Amino acid sequence: MADEYIWVIFVAEQTGRFPEFYPIGAFTERDKAVKEIDKLPKDKNYQLLRLHVNRMFPYYHKKSGELVGMDAIHHEHFHFKEMDE
Repeated sequence: MADEYIWVIFVAEQTGRFPEFYPIGAFTERDKAVKEIDKLPKDKNYQLLRLHVNRMFPYYHKKSGELVGMDAIHHEHFHFKEMDE
């Protein structure tokens, strides 16, 4: 069986508080997700992540063993808002 995944659009904020990103859409095709990103307001930044379905993707710190993020995730950045505002 081939890997199954979805494309998820996240708003990427730089607020200094958690979470600094949140999902706003999920699609089965990248092209559909990118078309929707193009329609979104340009006063924010977005990330597009390809997330596998029915599979874990944790990233553990090699020395401490702590769960610190996601591994094997394809993501793309769509920067519309200036980062130094």
